[in-house]
Amino acid sequence: MQKVVVCGQSTVTVRVCERLIQSPLPLGVALEATDAAALDFERLAALALLGANDFAKATAKSLASADVLIFTDYGDEPAEAVRGENVARMRRVLNAAMAAGFGGVVLVATREAAVGTYFAQRISGLPKADVFGVGTLALSACFERFLATRFAVPLSAVTAYAVGTQQDYVLLWSRAYIGTTPALSLMKDLDAGAIMQDALGACDAFAAATGAAVWAAAVERLLAALAGDALLAPVTTLVDRDDGPLAIAQPMLVDGRGATLLAPVTGDNAEQDELAAIEAKVLAKLSTID
Repeated sequence: MQKVVVCGQSTVTVRVCERLIQSPLPLGVALEATDAAALDFERLAALALLGANDFAKATAKSLASADVLIFTDYGDEPAEAVRGENVARMRRVLNAAMAAGFGGVVLVATREAAVGTYFAQRISGLPKADVFGVGTLALSACFERFLATRFAVPLSAVTAYAVGTQQDYVLLWSRAYIGTTPALSLMKDLDAGAIMQDALGACDAFAAATGAAVWAAAVERLLAALAGDALLAPVTTLVDRDDGPLAIAQPMLVDGRGATLLAPVTGDNAEQDELAAIEAKVLAKLSTID
């Protein structure tokens, strides 16, 4: 059984708790919040009576013994408005957890997962493989479903990635495949520009509509990966650059070892230029706190 502690003070915090309480994964779920009553803790506890998994308030002991600490936002205001509070609360929780002996995995499910992942690894000092964010997992799923629908193939036949952040991302058309055939090859006799524009429109609409339920589903899928149902998907991890480390979503293998890089997945020159611009935006966000 995985022992998880959900940290935060937002709608996503509640939805993640609800999802994990009712999950078929064997979990012990605890909540660490600034105001548990405001998150309707008693209702969540009542839900646990009908669910398969236990639910309780987090304690120093549960922080120490947790397999996974899950950080969600500490407010429902716009992401930039809660950026500082997220990092401050994360620092308090991680300092307490590390002092108590925590040695598990940190999963960042804040809206600005790149910012959260960067500071979670920096504050905790945990190995990079043990600190990662939900990244563009859901956006990549949207991209893959678009291609499966457009080319009328099973979803399982499609491999495609969105990389970057939830707010700013690049669709890696140069690394998109239908079976073993590059998607661009299948598009050479079609209106490739229109298809690309349609895909971007679908992903933009999905990103705009993404809410707490999607974040909760992504968290559950990543917990399943950590428990043995391995997943290759773009999650947010720290990457080293000449001007210092930052966090960005890139394809990683998530399994019992955490998030590890099998091989770098890079785009063509134009895609890499777009990603570099996104990385610059992430660095600018980090500088508002650093």
